[in-house]
Amino acid sequence: MGGFNMHFDIAPPPHGGDLETWQRQFNEAMHWLDLSSACNREPWPIPALDPRLWYELPDQVRLYQAAQEFFGVSPIAVGAGTQQLIEVLPPLFESQGVGKTVMVPLVGYQEHGFCWQKWGYTLHHYESVSELLERDWDVAVVIHPNNPTGELVSEALKQALQHRLSLSPSRRLIVDEAFMDASPESSWLRGTLPEQCVVLRSVGKFFGLAGARVGFAFGAESLRTPLRALCGPWPVATPALELVARALEDRAWQVEASASIEERNAYFAAHIVPKLNTLFDSQERSNTALFSTWRTTPEQAKKAFEALHGVGIHIRLGQGWVRVSLPAGHEMNRLNQALVKLLQGHQLKELG
Repeated sequence: MGGFNMHFDIAPPPHGGDLETWQRQFNEAMHWLDLSSACNREPWPIPALDPRLWYELPDQVRLYQAAQEFFGVSPIAVGAGTQQLIEVLPPLFESQGVGKTVMVPLVGYQEHGFCWQKWGYTLHHYESVSELLERDWDVAVVIHPNNPTGELVSEALKQALQHRLSLSPSRRLIVDEAFMDASPESSWLRGTLPEQCVVLRSVGKFFGLAGARVGFAFGAESLRTPLRALCGPWPVATPALELVARALEDRAWQVEASASIEERNAYFAAHIVPKLNTLFDSQERSNTALFSTWRTTPEQAKKAFEALHGVGIHIRLGQGWVRVSLPAGHEMNRLNQALVKLLQGHQLKELG
């Protein structure tokens, strides 16, 4: 394969949404509140399904139509979550003779770097998207908004990146917009997409349908056939196709969900954030509509993570950062009371 040294024996990165792993280790974890995955805690309601969906082969036509209506542009491929699309882009670009130097965010969804490493690409990290204007690369990954930093690409920076692409036809840019559905006005799909750019979208976050495993790729028509060939004829199960098509068509729920997210964020900022500032010993918070991330010392992050387990709250622990998903409305009081108990108890002294 083009002289690449593939590495399929390297250990995968850890993920949030791993409550079941903890439940297998600790009995008390069975009752923890899981705020680690950053998916919408008030997901699209799952209806009853026709049993015939379980024995019919998948037909993607309705899903493609619903996606075109929802996103405003037709996807070039559907995959088993954006994860599958992330997996197949390295061999696709290799087959097209794209160069081997890849840049990914230093802090961000780690599967991007992991997938390029597996295929033998040379991996480099950047701290700010603006570095992509100065440094040399063949493929760059932008997570928009970034998970977990929440960083968005400004319009000026977007235009500058697109201009740089136009000057180098051999370059490729991947924009991972898995969290964009909650703030679609910032999407790269709102404008003309450069030929060398691929945008990924997911229904796992805003719709809360991570288990359906459905993701979309948007980009040049020349990528449609090879992407679909790499994903195979039936990447998404028939019931998942039906559920996601209905969710994308459900405009009434989407309006209600957006209003709920706005209301919950207001409560979270007013009642929860001050307590978490104290717990994490940091006010350095960034956020998207579905999660908040605090930067703190690795030691403080670990202590707070363990202390929250003591009151039945599970969050995402990173290297010098912690991420907390936006709770559902009915979960806010439980989280608030747990924080009151924690901050009033002896564990506060241990955190200090």
